[in-house]
Amino acid sequence: MAIIQLISDFQSGSFKIGLLHSQLLQGIKDVKIVDISHQIKLQNIVEAAFVVNQLEFDGNETMITLVSVGSHSQNVIYKYRDKWYVFPNNGLISLVFEINKNEWLYTCDNIELVKVLNQLILNETSQLKRAENVVMLTQKKAMEHDHMIVCERIYTDPHGNCYFNLNRTQFEQKFEQGKFSAKIQFVRDVHFYEIHNNYNSVGQGLALLMFSKKGYLKLAINQGNASQLFRIKENTVISITQI
Repeated sequence: MAIIQLISDFQSGSFKIGLLHSQLLQGIKDVKIVDISHQIKLQNIVEAAFVVNQLEFDGNETMITLVSVGSHSQNVIYKYRDKWYVFPNNGLISLVFEINKNEWLYTCDNIELVKVLNQLILNETSQLKRAENVVMLTQKKAMEHDHMIVCERIYTDPHGNCYFNLNRTQFEQKFEQGKFSAKIQFVRDVHFYEIHNNYNSVGQGLALLMFSKKGYLKLAINQGNASQLFRIKENTVISITQI
């Protein structure tokens, strides 16, 4: 049985989700549909990329991740570690994968989607169209200055945990030799001086910084909502300074 995972900015309760399910179930035999998230903010390909990067795969099932974020008429298809990904041709693929010039990318119009998904399930790549004019963007990484890193919020989960575009490797390379002070933009008198390993390392209701399983910097509160407490917006930044 093939598995198709769905990520979209349709929003929960939208009739578009049901229409997509119906289209897939009618056009593909023996398929299981998994809704990962339909809560991506409208047109927000950075959030969509973050969610795709959280996916983990076990087993040998045929797996297709279908991402529909932003208006588009053409899809870009990519195979990575024996799993298929279908993205809108709006640059999202370049925020998830580092694509080199020699890698094979395919394309299809929306009207051909179900037909192409069947081809992917059967691994019939000879019938797929080679992609041209694929939109590529530069991944927005945390900005480094002399003794400082400035990182930007890229995702907030339903529990109010906020994730920023700073990975553990970049952080450790910058601050391996000294202590640091981290401050949330527009939040006075709140500073962080360490990275914690789990929520219980601070008291109930207290805020902390930690790295997620996938290595993103995360602002959280032990049994609380960091996004609401600190009024975190889409463009909120955290500045981390060596001390």
